[in-house]
Amino acid sequence: MVFKNFRFQVILRIIILTLSITVFSWCLVYALYLRSIYVAIAVIILTIELIWYVDRFNRDIKTFMLSLMQRDFTTHYQDTGKGKSFDGLYELLNRISGAFKKISAEKEIQFRYLEMLVEHVRISILSIDADEKIHLANQALKALLQKNVLTSLKSLESVDVSMVKTIREIHTGETRLIKLTVENELLQLSIHASEFKLEDRYYKLISMQNIKTELDIREMEAWQKLIRVLSHEIMNSVSPISSLSETLHGMVKENNNLLTTSNASLYDALDKGLEAIKIRSEGLYNFTQTYRKLTGVPKLSLKKTNLKEILHRVQVLMTAKINEHKIQLRILEVDVDIVVDPELMEHVFINLLLNAIDALKGKSDPSIHIRISKHQKGNLCIHVADNGEGIDEQTIEKIFIPFFTTRKNGSGIGLALTKQILQLHHADIQLKSEVGIGTEFIIVL
Repeated sequence: MVFKNFRFQVILRIIILTLSITVFSWCLVYALYLRSIYVAIAVIILTIELIWYVDRFNRDIKTFMLSLMQRDFTTHYQDTGKGKSFDGLYELLNRISGAFKKISAEKEIQFRYLEMLVEHVRISILSIDADEKIHLANQALKALLQKNVLTSLKSLESVDVSMVKTIREIHTGETRLIKLTVENELLQLSIHASEFKLEDRYYKLISMQNIKTELDIREMEAWQKLIRVLSHEIMNSVSPISSLSETLHGMVKENNNLLTTSNASLYDALDKGLEAIKIRSEGLYNFTQTYRKLTGVPKLSLKKTNLKEILHRVQVLMTAKINEHKIQLRILEVDVDIVVDPELMEHVFINLLLNAIDALKGKSDPSIHIRISKHQKGNLCIHVADNGEGIDEQTIEKIFIPFFTTRKNGSGIGLALTKQILQLHHADIQLKSEVGIGTEFIIVL
């Protein structure tokens, strides 16, 4: 151990160097020039080696500092055999390196935990700095916007320019609602912002959530409440009017034998008026009963059912109407099991087929195609497409609103009821249409 002692090593090297210089001097005195050259080379080598050995501590300190700067805490120094003072110093360096290593490991664990937490939440999260560089974009955001690589805010302009403008303008505490279409899917985003500084660096944290489903549910609930109130009031008003008009109409008929020539015309007018009131009251009553269907959708009875069987039953029911309009109905590769309420899903497909048949009026080669596909999120998609006249953008936005219809004899509840049934299944319905080309309804289960 003593031979590894730093002080001993230095003293030994100095003694050897001193002896070498003495020998070199002796060779010069006795004119032994060839030997003096050899000794001189040895003196130079010993001097360089002594300087290198003494300077080793400085090199170790430099290496230690560089390791700290580069966050490399794996360097370990031998902390024994160099003398008491050096042993303590190297032990301290190892302890400092170990402490930094522990801090680094704790920070890494904390970072991984926060990263997993951010990735776990379903809300889309985006963080940008003052230069609009993206520092954080979780998987929920990438899935929402269908973009795997996000480097800067400008890269989101390919998704929607208005969304990028909103992100730039929104400030701390604000919440804004925007609409955008991603991969032909309509999204209604709620955007919330927070701004803060870390070490004099500005950051803006954005959270986004697609609230389309929630808005659709709230909208349908609002319509149902309105319909219930209106139906109740209308029924309460119409029922006595209908009953009274029917009674009066009956009384007039019973007293028909009491009529004279002078009051015959008055009877005819009274009879026709009462009959008109009766018919109109019954019509209003039936009208109200029809719209009450929107508030009376039965509870689900979920079963594992084959989609092919459901569509086959619908096809049988709709055969007469399809043949009447000479429509070609093609059902492609729909042999797949789904968990739904079969009766309600039949109602959905009947409504969509009736809607397609109406859109195909006047078409020379009318056709309806039903097929399935996989959504990018893994959901099953059922496509019902026709080659009809198509729907313009303004009408598309209103197509699922109760009572809205483009058909002369339509009630405006078919598609609204279809959407309500799918909401009960926690499913969605999307619409793609081009004027003059056709319309496609997509059910996402």
